[in-house]
Amino acid sequence: MAPRKPSELTVLSRRKSRLLGQITQIKNCLENVDSPLNQAGLKHKLASLSEIKGKIDALRNESYSVLSDEELPNFESSLDKMEEDADNLEVSLNTLLEPYNVNTPELSVKNNFSNCNVKLPSINLPEFSGQYIDWLQFKSQFVSLIHENTCLSDSEKLYYLQSALKGHAKQLQTVNEILIHLHSKP
Repeated sequence: MAPRKPSELTVLSRRKSRLLGQITQIKNCLENVDSPLNQAGLKHKLASLSEIKGKIDALRNESYSVLSDEELPNFESSLDKMEEDADNLEVSLNTLLEPYNVNTPELSVKNNFSNCNVKLPSINLPEFSGQYIDWLQFKSQFVSLIHENTCLSDSEKLYYLQSALKGHAKQLQTVNEILIHLHSKP
């Protein structure tokens, strides 16, 4: 007896599941505090992520010609979620790679807008939940907005830091521990 041929939806769903598994593997690598990735590992994951995003686009295009009008919205919605996850991972990977790219021309440009009288919208304080993957981005934003702000007292800076900590990050016990973490290099 010949094996039954899977439906086109089944084939597309299997390919989608494989891509989702690859995204999850990259996310797990970034969240693994015990063995953080080095520069080469981060670049490799970024390249893999770029390939995955291309495959998601190809899968989306193929689904337009294969799926029925009833099947397409759910399938496309799940692809949208995968793309969003991939985009978030890409931002995280690029953020983790920033310290390796210190001498890039974009970073050496000086900000000459400090004396402008333009009214800009308020900047929300960054939040940190304790996830390793979010640490460098949080630290960079917090140091720029709060820690290096000479108009704030140390107690105000500490208040802002404590209010920015969420989830597991709130479990830090002492002021010294918080300050040590803020001043430590990643």
